[in-house]
Amino acid sequence: MPVDIQTAVPAPALRATDATPAPDAGWHSAPLRPDRTDAPARRQDPALPANLRQLVDLRSVAIAGQTIAVAGAVLLGVSLPVVPMAIIIAALLALNIVVSARLRRGTPATHGAVAAQLALDLAAFTGLLLCAGGSANPVVSIYLLHVVVIAMLLPWRSALAGTALVIACLALAIRFAEPLRHTNGQPLSEAALALALWVSFALTAAVTAWFVSRIVASLREHDRLLQESARKALNDEAVNRLGTLAAGAAHELGTPLTTIAMVAGEMHRDAETPAQRRDAAILGAQVEACRQALSNLRAAAGHARAEGGGPVRLDTFVTSVVARFRALRPDVPLQADWDGPLPAPEIFADQSLRQSLLILLNNAADASPHRVEVTARWDAQSLSMTVADRGSGVAPDRIDMLGRTFFTTKAPGQGTGLGLVLTASTVNRLGGTVHWSNRADGGLAAEIRLPLARLLISPPSP
Repeated sequence: MPVDIQTAVPAPALRATDATPAPDAGWHSAPLRPDRTDAPARRQDPALPANLRQLVDLRSVAIAGQTIAVAGAVLLGVSLPVVPMAIIIAALLALNIVVSARLRRGTPATHGAVAAQLALDLAAFTGLLLCAGGSANPVVSIYLLHVVVIAMLLPWRSALAGTALVIACLALAIRFAEPLRHTNGQPLSEAALALALWVSFALTAAVTAWFVSRIVASLREHDRLLQESARKALNDEAVNRLGTLAAGAAHELGTPLTTIAMVAGEMHRDAETPAQRRDAAILGAQVEACRQALSNLRAAAGHARAEGGGPVRLDTFVTSVVARFRALRPDVPLQADWDGPLPAPEIFADQSLRQSLLILLNNAADASPHRVEVTARWDAQSLSMTVADRGSGVAPDRIDMLGRTFFTTKAPGQGTGLGLVLTASTVNRLGGTVHWSNRADGGLAAEIRLPLARLLISPPSP
């Protein structure tokens, strides 16, 4: 499916702030140049909250394992100081509850907080180990897991300090090592100790693999988000340049369009046949569409109020978009079907959303001028709209590029893919998503899912 913006589509609506020409900030998901006066304390490593959640999960596994190990040892008749060990495990549980609550509230995380929690975990494990034979206990190998976690979550200097602390704790466990005994005073058998060592190693290896894989997945997701942010920044910069050029073009095109409108009106009055009157009417409709676009651009430059905004029922808004497309492309058969509860919710007729839908309709018409289909479904909270064509579709390995980069399947010089980038930016700004997919029976479908929260003026009447 050829994909690109049509030159006959009204240009994106732009607004001005303090009468200074500038593109509508709504085209951007974030300001192009963020305010640098923000306090540095507000900035944090985006990976820290995810790392803390991983640490909470790992501590939960440790608490469960420690509880089972102590209970099992007591049932097998091993002599242990149960009360101090239970107090240590309860303290770890309380720490997990507090950290989980802070994460839910969105409290900023710091490397210092992570280091403090790792130190408490290490101290708790060492306390439990000293209560259960010190280094004579086979679970002493779990100290290696502490080293892995410290190395994964802390900066290298803190990681070195943490590793030294682990070594010191191990030395303490060796210093106070005592053989494990049954309640009758008999030492544990070699077979029992060997089995405990095997179980300890297996658990350490499994938990280490699980934790490292989770951390690596979190880091990969972090990198993906950074790349996505960089791509959006590049797209926003391109849209910013486009807005500057469009504002200047609005001034230059006003006079020629006024002349064309006058000529079209005279042609309609002087028409001698129905065919001539129809052609003159089509020309007038096309000129009116261009003048509407210029009205929006002049509004961006502070010269006029953009027309077409204000409150409107959702079904009326969808109908007006289809009517505008039919005026722009009267030669393209359009099958329209929409459904939803009436009266429909009242929304603000966002110009950029209207133009984004026209971009999708025009691209579909370019791909299959013999048939375009549009469906819309809505309720009180959301709108789902699909624009489909009967063209050749897009290669599966390239379909994810639509709306994300300046990609087009049109011949060189006939398109750049800018229209779909504008569409995706507009829908994302309004909290929605655009998804493109190849149809099973041929062609391409663009599906918009849009929550109405940012457009809603009043709920539908009961």
